[in-house]
Amino acid sequence: MKRSTKILLKKLNLKNDITQKYKNWMNDAEVHKFTSQFKKKHTINEIKKFVREKNASKNDFLYGIFLKKNSLKIHIGNIKLGMVNYRHKTADISYFIGEKNFWGKGFTSIAIKKIIKIAKKKKIKKLRAGAHELNIGSQKVLIKNGFKIEGTLRSEVIYKRNRYNVLLFGAII
Repeated sequence: MKRSTKILLKKLNLKNDITQKYKNWMNDAEVHKFTSQFKKKHTINEIKKFVREKNASKNDFLYGIFLKKNSLKIHIGNIKLGMVNYRHKTADISYFIGEKNFWGKGFTSIAIKKIIKIAKKKKIKKLRAGAHELNIGSQKVLIKNGFKIEGTLRSEVIYKRNRYNVLLFGAII
């Protein structure tokens, strides 16, 4: 990553950030092959409704992952903190990079570091995340950010007609 390149997280703007490019990510089977979005067709209106709900929520916090290069801000993916349980000070994280040419370049790791800082400001003490057993990249980025495997949901999901485990990760922050 070049010195002039920076990752920032920001709440999504319904007018400027919900674009045809975003819709294409949400409907790209390769982008979402290991997520619950796999094989679901999304419309711009559905995406806007989802973002509107998250922006109004007190327990779910959705951020766009933006690559800031000089004066440009390029939306490359999303990261979500939530559902926050304020009583137990826990929350889940989920994320994706929609722009495939940014896969494997460390941007997800930076976004996770930033979401951990946001979680700490919200007094959260523990984060959780799940990773499909075939999603080695997601497993590596979670481990790199201090998450540890806490359990396995055996034969939890179907992918290409086969059943696979989901690994449960946790991090005390």
